[in-house]
Order: sequence, then C-alpha cells, then structure tokens
Amino acid sequence: MTVTGVDFVFRPQPSIHLLWAPGDEETRLVIEAAHERAIVRVLEWIEDEVAVIRYGTNGIYRVRPPGGLVAARLHHYEARSGMPLLHDHLLLSVKGQRLDGTWGSIHTTALRENTVAASALYNELVAAEVCEELGLATEPRTVTPGPGR
Repeated sequence: MTVTGVDFVFRPQPSIHLLWAPGDEETRLVIEAAHERAIVRVLEWIEDEVAVIRYGTNGIYRVRPPGGLVAARLHHYEARSGMPLLHDHLLLSVKGQRLDGTWGSIHTTALRENTVAASALYNELVAAEVCEELGLATEPRTVTPGPGR
C-alpha cells in the first residue's frame, strides 16, 4: 500500500475543550494560543526526533530531513455536526528532501509508532500553558476498573 501523507489531528483534551467552547473571549484566546504553540512544538519534535528519510538499498541509511518537513494544515472551529470543536488537521507529506537535494520517503513506521507520543506531548503543552495563563491546576486521574473487570 502506498502512503502519501499522514494525518495528525490536534484537539484539546475534553477538560480544555469545555473551557474553550462556552468560554469568554479571553479564555478562548488563551486556549487557542496554547493550541497553536503546541502544534508548532510537536511538529518541531517530529522533525527533530522522529522523521527520517530512508535511502540506500532497502532504506538501510536514514537521515533527518535537512529542510524540515512538508505539511498542509487545516484549522477548524467546529465538528462536522456543527458543534464547537477547536481542532487542526496536519497532513504531513511522507516525502522529504535529502542532503544531496533528491527526494526520498519519510519512514512512515516511525511516524505511526510515535503518534501517541505526539498526542501526549500536545496535550501536556496545551494543559500546562492554559493552567499557567488562567491560574488553573490539574490533578492526576485515578483509573478505576469498570464493571466486569
């Protein structure tokens, strides 16, 4: 199967979203700014730590894309249903430029294996900034077994 891009979706966790959707202008602006900065930071992390271009026989050599990644970003304020939902789609091309100027494939397995880490980093960055800016705090969630466990 040929993969031409990987879609990352960035949306604040439900507790942040519940502050944003009915929030006043200041609250919404703080959350939107945190959302924007977190996306940039996660993309930088992907470029610096995850994305590699394969080359050589069977892709045995790998190099970071020297010019960065190629991506298209779509910003949304609502879901398909029309309900408020701050989120962005980042379509990341799986093609990158090598050091010699030729183009090669980004190692998609590495991208896929790091989607949870990218999501966790995004959530951590947004929550930390929103809490700092709005004077809020978070608590660790206690996971309890559900029925039948």
